[in-house]
Amino acid sequence: MTFTELLPNLQKLTPSDKLRAIQFLATELSKIENFATDDDTESQSWLEADLTNDLPEYNWGEGGIPSLKPVEYVSGLGLVVKAG
Repeated sequence: MTFTELLPNLQKLTPSDKLRAIQFLATELSKIENFATDDDTESQSWLEADLTNDLPEYNWGEGGIPSLKPVEYVSGLGLVVKAG
């Protein structure tokens, strides 16, 4: 199966199932020789991270959350900021 064939099915997954898929892929990639060596601690920590729990709230600093602009997804282009 190619990535192009797999992508539509991945997009149908619930957020929790997407996280499980990411964890599965990380485990599979960690089995590949030389993907993440023992001295590559950053990659190892990502591969072993528990991504099922909520992340701590982000500290936006004194300015708080920046003003938001509406976006839309354009196939083949990605996220595009809408005018206005």
